[in-house]
Amino acid sequence: MINAYINLDKKHASFLQMFKDVGIKKLNIKKIQNQNELDISLTSLSKYGETKKDLSDIESASKTVPELIICDEEDFNQTLDLIKNPRIEVISSSSGLVEVNARIESLLGESSSEKIEFKDLVINLKTYEAKAGDRLLDLTFMEYELLKFFIEHQENAWSREQLLEEVWGYDYFGGARTVDVHVRRLRAKLGEKRSEWIKTIHSVGYKFN
Repeated sequence: MINAYINLDKKHASFLQMFKDVGIKKLNIKKIQNQNELDISLTSLSKYGETKKDLSDIESASKTVPELIICDEEDFNQTLDLIKNPRIEVISSSSGLVEVNARIESLLGESSSEKIEFKDLVINLKTYEAKAGDRLLDLTFMEYELLKFFIEHQENAWSREQLLEEVWGYDYFGGARTVDVHVRRLRAKLGEKRSEWIKTIHSVGYKFN
């Protein structure tokens, strides 16, 4: 899922469905605490100044938020000539789904495929980091691997033996208590509210949702 701040003219409302179709999740500007929560900004040209102000009111990010600007036909060529920033793409209001998807992929590169998410929990597959909200979790490698496995297999109930095989590997000879210890540590590091995501299923094992 790609997290975005969206600020469009009413006449560009048709783009909302296209954004949804390419995996965009719209964030409420009032609930964004840090620009690091955003992957991209999607705005109409006429709303661009307002969008820049809204984002400047949020705590700055350690990275630049890429921007996609939608222009009406009469403004498209002029706007395209004026903007030379590689982190900004300009599309015409007549653009279709294929064009929108291509432009967003161009701005994000592979960044969206390097993350998996559950609610406000983000796993970075490239850096081996996990964040809960704005907080970086201090996880061991196996805690990270177990959490990643849970997120990738939501809704499934797993026995301790299955988790040992899937996460630790067939060559691991530790007992089922190893899973319990790691689950307990994960719950503690996730915090009281998020710890409830890892549910104990009586006589089975664990389930994440």
